Parts: sequence; C-alpha cells; structure tokens
Amino acid sequence: MSEKLPIRLAAGSGPTFGVDDLSCAAATTLGLWEDEGLEVIWTPVHGGVAAINAVLDGLVDVSYGGLGPLIKSRAEGKPVRAIVSMARGLAQNLIVQKNIKTTEELKGVSWALDGMNALSHHMARLTVRALGIDENTIDWQVVGPPPERIERLLNGSIDVSLIRVEEAISLSIEHSDKVHNLLGFAQLKDLVPTQPHGVLGTTEAFERNHKEELARLTRGMIRASRTLHDDYDVFRKVYDANVTVPVPDERIKEIWKQEHDTGGFAVNGEMSGTHWSTQMNLYRELYPDLREVTQDEILPRVFVTDALKVLGRHGSSHDHS
Repeated sequence: MSEKLPIRLAAGSGPTFGVDDLSCAAATTLGLWEDEGLEVIWTPVHGGVAAINAVLDGLVDVSYGGLGPLIKSRAEGKPVRAIVSMARGLAQNLIVQKNIKTTEELKGVSWALDGMNALSHHMARLTVRALGIDENTIDWQVVGPPPERIERLLNGSIDVSLIRVEEAISLSIEHSDKVHNLLGFAQLKDLVPTQPHGVLGTTEAFERNHKEELARLTRGMIRASRTLHDDYDVFRKVYDANVTVPVPDERIKEIWKQEHDTGGFAVNGEMSGTHWSTQMNLYRELYPDLREVTQDEILPRVFVTDALKVLGRHGSSHDHS
C-alpha cells in the first residue's frame, strides 16, 4: 500500500497499555497498522466514556474503550458503532484491603472506579451481582484510572478495586502488608463468564466516509490479536515494550496462558451474534431504563467479515465471528 492514511485514535486506557489493551499495543508496537497502510495518531483519555465522547466531539476518529459506554451512547440516540472487538474479556483481579478476607465482607465496602458506566463499573456491577450482593450497599467512588485507584488502595482510603492483572500481581508481592488479591483471573471468569471488553468505536459518519481506513484498522486489530494468542514470545515482546510494572517472569507467562486458554484475544474480531446477544442482555439487565439497542444498530459486521475474507478464519474454539 503506497499511501498511508491517517487515523486518530483515543485510548480509553490513558497514557499506558496493560494486558487488557495489549492488542492495541501490539498493532502499534509490531507495526501491523503501519503494514496495513495506516498512520495512527494516539490521544490518551481517561476511560471509555471519555474515549467515545472524544469521537462524538470530533477530537478523534475512533475510540478504544469498553463496550458499555458505546451501548449507552447508542441507547441515548448518539450515532456510534463498534467496528471490531480487541478482546473477549478482562484480565483483572479484585484487590482489597488486608482486613477483607471473604467475598461476604464486600457488602458495604468503598469500591474505586474509573467512572460511572466505565468498564471498571460495568465489570464491578456484574461481579457484585454474581456474588449475590445488593449493589446499593456498595459505596461506588469515581477515583480515576489505575494509578489513582492503586494509590487510594495503598493509602487505605478505598477498600476495593478491580485492577489490571499485572498491576494486581505486583501489588500483592510488593505491598502484601497492605492489600491482597481476593479474586483472581480464574475466579472472576467463573463468576462472570461473559465479561465486558474493549472495542474500537466510531460514528456513522466516519464509517460512511472512511471505509478504507476502518478496513485497514480492522485487519491490523485482528492480526494483532492473533499474534498475541499464537506466540508467547511475541506476547512477551509487546508486554515488555508497553507494561512497566514489575512482575516475575513466570507470572507473565501465566498471564499469557490464562488469556490464551480462555480465549481472551479476539482472534476473529469477535462479532458473533451469540457473544453479543449475551453482552447486550447483561447490559440491559444492569441498565433497564435505557432504550434497548439491537445488534444491527451498533455492529457493522462488514469490516470484520471482509477482514476474515482476506486473512482467513483463525481456528480458535472461542471466537466464532
């Protein structure tokens, strides 16, 4: 491809990438979007709500953030669409103060969030519901992105937060006198089998007028997810280039294996009807007052379908797009 097409992306993860965002990091670090003929310009923002708002305000062309804010925006009549999934779940742990020993003790805790309706809130509500705890007993507090939540955990001014798995491992090793890991990756997966995750979203207008940019973006995203799923060495290369928290080597490989074995990477772009039906039903249960959004409203599956015609289908038993 001779011509590089510019595209502006808002990163809801802020200035750093974690394991949850590693497909986006891989597409950039490994030059996959560049290979597809894109010049990606990143704008870090705090959370998926801010990311989709940046798209709606015309500050960027595409957002990376949780699917929840996109569904909510669409339900409120805003012309947003999810182009491709960059994951199929979350790589997070539930970190709590040292004195909280069991999930029964979560009733009444203060729980740190990125923002209301953000990915951290979405997953937290699903977790609390799965534990049989009335979410009205939780003191939900908007604190900000992971660094702020971690600071509040360590100074004891917040009880609980969902934290990226690599940061949670580091915290449980370096600050075991203050906090501990109450629910790990596998436990959260058992509690919430279908987890909210990151998507690339845009407006109907950009979709209509910039199909080639979105086609290239989608192919690069799927290629990134596949390389991370298929090859630990590539995963480790991308991890080392983007994740700065100290984690023992064997734990990094454990993170990759968990993601690989549970289908965390969206190797076929995850646009399957079954997956999205479950996601949207769960979201509607959490927000019953919102207008019901259909899959056809929010998912232009043509970009993933066309990408798979070019790339072929990956044989993973998880992503059936």
